[in-house]
Amino acid sequence: MESDEVIKTLRKCELFGELSDKELRHFAKLGSVQEYEAGDTILEQGSIATKLFILSKGQVSLRRKLDLGNTRMAYATVYVLRERAHRRLMGGWCTIVGKQHVHMCSAKCDKRTKIVSIGCSDFRAIITKDLKIRIKILEKLVLILRDRIESSYEAMETL
Repeated sequence: MESDEVIKTLRKCELFGELSDKELRHFAKLGSVQEYEAGDTILEQGSIATKLFILSKGQVSLRRKLDLGNTRMAYATVYVLRERAHRRLMGGWCTIVGKQHVHMCSAKCDKRTKIVSIGCSDFRAIITKDLKIRIKILEKLVLILRDRIESSYEAMETL
């Protein structure tokens, strides 16, 4: 059943780690599962984010298009999302704070993949109604962003 897969995926996602089962069900009702084949693009760099994406199964490469000048373009893989005990957010997280966000990378499936998505406006409606949930989500988001910044610094140091 799709709702079981949504709940299972959300429970594994770092953003939802502090939520009770009751709080988690609010978001699970909004979630849907999409299936993609290897080579499919889930989201495009530069497109407006309207959904929060979480990997359920499979593998996705986050790729950034780079302008090499003289109309030459290249793609660099910046992160590969794989099935692990904990699931990472794949895109759309910035819209949680109520600001329009443009995807910084494209997401392309490396193999058959399932994604759980939640519409950002629906997600935001829940967190603006319930201050307790909002605080838990935003505190987790701060920690997630701190970890990603740390990871970026570590990557730069290896260059």
